[in-house]
Amino acid sequence: MMKKTKIVQSYWSKAYKNSPNSGWAFRETHYMSWALSCLQLKQFYDEIELITDSEGADLLINKLHLPYTSYLTTLDKLNDENPAIWTLGKIAAYEMQQEPFIHVDGDIYIWKPFPKRIENAGIVAQNIEKNYTFGINLLGEMRNMDFFFPFLPSTGDMYESNMGIVGGHDLDFFKDYCSLVYNFLDSNRDKLESLSGGVSSVNTIMEQYLMYEYAKRRGKEVEYLIPNLPSSRMYKLTLFSLLPIDVSFIHNIGSNKKREITSDRLARLLYCAYPQYYAHVSNLLKQKTV
Repeated sequence: MMKKTKIVQSYWSKAYKNSPNSGWAFRETHYMSWALSCLQLKQFYDEIELITDSEGADLLINKLHLPYTSYLTTLDKLNDENPAIWTLGKIAAYEMQQEPFIHVDGDIYIWKPFPKRIENAGIVAQNIEKNYTFGINLLGEMRNMDFFFPFLPSTGDMYESNMGIVGGHDLDFFKDYCSLVYNFLDSNRDKLESLSGGVSSVNTIMEQYLMYEYAKRRGKEVEYLIPNLPSSRMYKLTLFSLLPIDVSFIHNIGSNKKREITSDRLARLLYCAYPQYYAHVSNLLKQKTV
């Protein structure tokens, strides 16, 4: 019997503390999101590894008591890095994997296991993003600022791989991809502060754009969880109201986190599905333990 796919989540405390409420409308939603994400993954997967730092382990393991089967505080090595480059925590998690894996962000909740084509693929990602205005403008700005790229940036349509989920069996590809990302970052550190969108705007290029382009140049096929998702339909990934019949996968992308109704619906979901965890998080907040 084939071993079930290992799920990986990563939590770099310094990056989360760098934005108000860790990107959510309310501080408590950040904790509830991590609880719901981990608990739903645990419904379908036996092995869930947490790659974090000492502070993250204290929060998610010691305080929230989330059922990770193992954890490592490897991300302590990022203490001297700029927390605005939040994707470094994820890249470090990919780089250290020694067996097939699927990395799942903490704002993703699943209601059924990933399809076998995803669990068994060499490289997987969530979906393709095509010609997003933010990405096109950023790439153009980087070209004008003479950013170093490991390959000639595309001048036609711009494609990126959304990496809400990412991973696969091709571990050599991920080692090489992570090296490429580090090379890109180290070659351009002196230019990051000058980006019109600030240092944090580099994350999508580092992670999503380089991933798509590198896989294409290596002739590697990427298996996408949602193969044909036009940008006009991305919002469907955030609709809790469609669970569990119409959708089985939710990803709270971008600015949706800052909507109060999102926090309300997420809290209600946690309360209904895991009332003991909801009560535990609420008590930690009342006691000001988190």
